[in-house]
Amino acid sequence: MPKSSPDHSPAPSPSRPEASEPESDDWMLERQLGVVIPSFDFRVDYAAASSMGVGREHNEDALLCHPQSGLFAIADGMGGHAAGEVAAQVSLEVVERELGAREARNEIERYAKEPELENRRALFELLERTLGAANDAVIQAGRKKASHKGMGTTLDVVLTVRDRAFFAHVGDSRAYLVRPTATLQLTHDHAAYDTLRTSGKRTPAPRFSRSPLTNSIGHRRRLVVDTLFVDLAAGDRIVMCTDGVFNSLEDEFEFARLCRAADDAELCRAMIQAAREQGERDDASIVALSVKERFVKRRSDAGPRARDIVTVSSSPLLIDLSAAHVLSALAAGVEVELKKGAEVPRAVASDRVAYIILDGMVELPSGRTLGASGLLMVESLLDLVVRGQLPKVLERTRLLRIR
Repeated sequence: MPKSSPDHSPAPSPSRPEASEPESDDWMLERQLGVVIPSFDFRVDYAAASSMGVGREHNEDALLCHPQSGLFAIADGMGGHAAGEVAAQVSLEVVERELGAREARNEIERYAKEPELENRRALFELLERTLGAANDAVIQAGRKKASHKGMGTTLDVVLTVRDRAFFAHVGDSRAYLVRPTATLQLTHDHAAYDTLRTSGKRTPAPRFSRSPLTNSIGHRRRLVVDTLFVDLAAGDRIVMCTDGVFNSLEDEFEFARLCRAADDAELCRAMIQAAREQGERDDASIVALSVKERFVKRRSDAGPRARDIVTVSSSPLLIDLSAAHVLSALAAGVEVELKKGAEVPRAVASDRVAYIILDGMVELPSGRTLGASGLLMVESLLDLVVRGQLPKVLERTRLLRIR
């Protein structure tokens, strides 16, 4: 069953979709308005909903809403015979335990007080360790019972601190940032089709309806965790959902329209209802979080941000633009950090992307190296297809991803 924070009253079980009416609250697990999250500078509204798949006996999706910790997560289990339900539940229990521990809360509060680059990196490492612990726990649980062997789950986690949201992602559930003027898919699917597309080394065949996962919680010890953060402002909204929601909603304009529903509960109901109307039979779950008015003002994160503005202003792409345009570019981009030896992907989600190097060093396939303010894959902005080897990170590098 989908999981609710233990600090809230038990959530009603989602009903079978064939018995649910779109105007009913049968799918709603949680909904709160005007919530104050410790260490976060804005009030928030949020809602969470889940609908069991058509003809299924178990809902293998699970949700975690824990505003007391600024923590929200979603998992889509797999394995059959209720094993997927177990994997999803185990993973969220570990996330809640690990990120609720005193040491973790101290790291989060340290960043809230001193938002320096090293403290930010410590948060990313905390998220990576947490998902690694979830992976180990699901593998161990799968060994204890024959019917649970091979079970696994996707896992997406968002942690809100100061005026930012930190994401950790494994699998093919998705996280979106919805702004008044744009809807951005923040994560890319860890699935066979998307892995080929992201590499840019070859063009995959047209996507099949269920592309096999290449990375998930519980399937192998070596886990790849994608992490990123975004700056938030009043009017922004975060949406996380399982593939039972987005798989059938292929029209990007319609998806974006639904994401701009008047409130989070309406968005959750509308998304699930639209998926069902398109014939989706899988479990469908969604968490929506709206950023409301700011009520805390802190010392500005001026150090790294000021340096980034100077760096981006020196990039060949933006060198002649005004400060206002440079700030707009920073707001529209997504900062990512890659470790030494990683390849820089040409495509994320469904789009080719370009990058401005904020700091670090990247080696191009030609052997040339680029540092801060360097521009990578500018051809993507012109919608030109380029294949071949990818740039490689020579040292830990921060990049501004733009599309």
